[in-house]
Amino acid sequence: MGVPRERIRWLVPDWEQPRIEQIPATRKHGFILDLTDHGSLPESFYSGLSGYQKEAGEKEAVLIILATPGAWDPGHLASVPHVRLVRPAATEVARAHLQCLAPDRVDWLSGTPLEELLAAATHASDAARLARLVAESESDDRDTVKEEFTGWKRYLQGWFEKHSSAEDLRERALLVAAALLEDVPADVVMEAADQFFKEVGGVLPPGGALAGRDLCQRLDTIEASQIGENISLEAKRHGLPGAVLMHVWQQRPQLRQALLEWASKISAPNGVAERHLRRIAESLVRLSLLPGGATVRSVVSDWIDKGHTRHRRLAVEILESMALHPATGAGVRKQLYDWAHQKNTSEALAAAVAEICAGRLGREYPRVALTRLRLLASRSDGKAREAVASAARTLVGRPEQRVLVLSEIIDWSSSADGSVRQAGASIFLALTDITDQDLLPSLMAGETPDDSASTLARQLLVRGWRAALLEPAVAEAALTSLAAWLDSSELPDDTVLPVVAAVIRGHLGQQGVARLLVGSSNSTELGRARRHKLVDQLIYTQAAPPTELGTGREPTGEETRSAA
Repeated sequence: MGVPRERIRWLVPDWEQPRIEQIPATRKHGFILDLTDHGSLPESFYSGLSGYQKEAGEKEAVLIILATPGAWDPGHLASVPHVRLVRPAATEVARAHLQCLAPDRVDWLSGTPLEELLAAATHASDAARLARLVAESESDDRDTVKEEFTGWKRYLQGWFEKHSSAEDLRERALLVAAALLEDVPADVVMEAADQFFKEVGGVLPPGGALAGRDLCQRLDTIEASQIGENISLEAKRHGLPGAVLMHVWQQRPQLRQALLEWASKISAPNGVAERHLRRIAESLVRLSLLPGGATVRSVVSDWIDKGHTRHRRLAVEILESMALHPATGAGVRKQLYDWAHQKNTSEALAAAVAEICAGRLGREYPRVALTRLRLLASRSDGKAREAVASAARTLVGRPEQRVLVLSEIIDWSSSADGSVRQAGASIFLALTDITDQDLLPSLMAGETPDDSASTLARQLLVRGWRAALLEPAVAEAALTSLAAWLDSSELPDDTVLPVVAAVIRGHLGQQGVARLLVGSSNSTELGRARRHKLVDQLIYTQAAPPTELGTGREPTGEETRSAA
């Protein structure tokens, strides 16, 4: 059995330990679960595989698990077909890439000094990176390729050793500032360097800008170029700015906090590098990938809680990038989960979590995002409730996610947990807001009135409104929402009438439903006409068999998720 490429999904684990019950088995879909980072797997995972196999077989779904030989040991707990793959040698990977990128340079890999770079344990990604550096080299200088591949390690060790006296501290600060602010005007870099120098306890000489050596001499010391008004390390040594920051971060761990505080200060409102906040943010993302990178999160969360609007916006982007990166993703997603759940989370931080869930995280991993939105929505303090509703509107506005998101939110409105149930009903009503001109067309859109996705969306609307009518805290708002649909000229009769009829059928005795059918002095002429038709439909269907959209069978959560 084959699975079309467009139905194959890479799963993003949202757990501390693998759990079979969280793995989807959507009909005729394929899933890839990468567990190569796990040294071992719990017995519960293996024992649950037999049940999953049965469910997947019935639904013609496929699951591929990637695991290391040392970690995969199901024993007698599961009988799963497995294939042992032998990783190709790093040199073979590099050669294969170069055959495509620069065939005339394949021999570089077997000559000095590059032949010593690819060992048996070298990752394939590093082999591919070396091939890319060889192909992109603008000269035949193979030593430079080696230096860049190794992160300019030997060069930086030599430079810092040569400039290790007390008199060199300002030049070290200038090198770090130039690395953080690559291709930024010289006056900004110089001022930022002096602030970093003071941050680590340095004392500037008297005389201000008149003191010390000229710019060209200082740039010669750090081997940087002046291009117009800007300073660049990259111009002479490709990749050096990032390598400098990595070197300082790894070789001087006691400097990390000072480095982050300095970066935060110079990019703050009215800071010397305020206009270059994005470049600083990109550097912080790279630092977050290194050992000790979790420290970056504390700075970013401070930006959200206390920072200027631009600081906050970039903090959200940093967290979003970290949440999606293979190296930091799991930890940051766990942090977002904790922030959504913790009682002491600030309003600003909760809103930022919702914003991240509405962005790339929600686009690429909607279930992960929805889990955090559910936690935010069910908070008893109501923090970020509007931000959650806005995030849900963004997610449901994407056609490919519409049914999945609606289904999840309606599942919340049917939860046994009262706070989750009320939150789900409230957010559902926010999604049906007739005044949202951008959301409503996408919510109901389909290729034709009989389009399967559109039909499922309408069935979900019926489920959502019924759940809202049963929730005392929002029942009146649900009736108001239905009345707005009846009165709206934005929606056609063949959309409004079947949905509203299906919602209130079986609820005619509920308080407020009669008022909905009668209307009010504020009802539009169209709304009054629709109410007459609606009453006629309800009378007629008392004797007729139920339709699928009405009291008949509603789609289950699994079916709606599969349709997504």
